[in-house]
Amino acid sequence: LAMGVPRTILLGLFGAAFCLTGSQAQQCYSFQHVYFGPFDLSAMKFHSISCPHGCSEAVLSLDTGYRSTVTLVQKGCWTGPPTGQMLADEHALPPDYSVVRGCMTDLCNANLLTHNVLPNLSPAPNPPTLSGMECYACLGIHPEDCTLGKSRRVQCHQDQSVCFQGNGQMTVGNLSVPVYIRTCHRPSCTVKGTSSPWTNIDLQGSCCEGQLCNRDSVTQPFTTSAATPSQAPHSMALLLLVPLLAGPSS
Repeated sequence: LAMGVPRTILLGLFGAAFCLTGSQAQQCYSFQHVYFGPFDLSAMKFHSISCPHGCSEAVLSLDTGYRSTVTLVQKGCWTGPPTGQMLADEHALPPDYSVVRGCMTDLCNANLLTHNVLPNLSPAPNPPTLSGMECYACLGIHPEDCTLGKSRRVQCHQDQSVCFQGNGQMTVGNLSVPVYIRTCHRPSCTVKGTSSPWTNIDLQGSCCEGQLCNRDSVTQPFTTSAATPSQAPHSMALLLLVPLLAGPSS
């Protein structure tokens, strides 16, 4: 991957999709919720709404990398542009993932139903070695979720030798929640959440060196991460499970 050169995924429509007349509204499922662990909506009875531009569903997940997660699930009307780019940085931490799906038939936004649509964002290190650094780890949508009393002490993975603390927002459609986080990080301290025209994981924070050094307030204003361009090559890549608004859903 070229250092410092953004790579993007262009999300487009197949053929003449999205050529709507404005008179062909779809019935779409409507749902939104925040989860702090695995979710399963396969038995859920969703409400339906009328949508002029098709249906959408999205799942956003942010993780400490040490078995703490916040996941947003949203279903509803398609809003925003019909095409766009999903930007992610494979060198960035904390780990996150976003998937967006659009479709053009009645009640078609029922594919993203379980936590299985997400990859494992807290994998065991491979090889199973540690860096020797210990940091506080927590993640929540309220400041009190991330007090030191509610934070775990974790042994950092081999490539993570500094500690991180920060805050931000996770947004999909009209659903936006604040997030507060402490965890381990790499020395580059590259902090860049996945973003697209329809979703955004916006994080700010700072890294520190020293055992359990990430003990400051997570509500303080962070202007940026501690990385500089030379320290943190940005390589944009990957994400999006299925093409957007690609006609009838199977």
